[in-house]
Amino acid sequence: MASRAARSVLLGLLLTACASLPPPIRDELAATPSGQATVIFFTDFECPFCRRTHAAFEPALASRRKDVRVVFRHVPLDRHPFARTAARAAICAERELPAERAFDYAAALFKADDLSEQACADLAVRLGADRGKFHACVESPSTDERLEADMALFDDIGGDGVPLLFIGRERFEGAQSRLTLETSLRHALARAGAR
Repeated sequence: MASRAARSVLLGLLLTACASLPPPIRDELAATPSGQATVIFFTDFECPFCRRTHAAFEPALASRRKDVRVVFRHVPLDRHPFARTAARAAICAERELPAERAFDYAAALFKADDLSEQACADLAVRLGADRGKFHACVESPSTDERLEADMALFDDIGGDGVPLLFIGRERFEGAQSRLTLETSLRHALARAGAR
C-alpha cells in the first residue's frame, strides 16, 4: 500500500515538474526507467551544428550509457541531400540492432563523410545488422511513417531548428557547448537518482 502511495506521489511530482513541457516530451520522459535520465535529440545527420553538438556531448553520453536513455528523433533538412537516407537508416538501426549498437550507429553517422544508402547499409552490417532485414526495413512504409511522425512531433513542439535537445526537463536549441551539455546531464542524472 505504501509503495503505491509513494509511486503516486512521485508520479504527481514528475507531472508537476514537467507541466511546462509539451505532452509528447512529458510522455517520453515518463517512460524513462527509474534511475536513468533521458536525452531526446532532434537531429539531422548532415547538419554541421548537430554534428558539433553530438561531438561535444558524445563523451558524456558514452561514459554514462547505463544511466542515460538516448532517444533520437529525425528532422532531415531538405538542403542536406543525404539527411533523409541517414535518418531512415538510423531508424532501422534502432529496430535491427541492440540499443548500444544503435547508439554507436548514430554516433558513426554523425562522423561519416559518406551517408549514401550503400554506406549506411555497410555500416549497419559492420555493427551486426542482417543486410537483408536492414534493407527491407529501409524500404518499409513503416520507416517512412516513423520519419514523418518525428518531423510532425518537431513541428508540434515548436521546433525552430536543429539540433533541438531535451536533457531531462531542460530544452536546448542550436549548437551547445560541452560544458552546457555535461552540466545539464549531471543535473538530470542527479534528479533521476543515478549514481
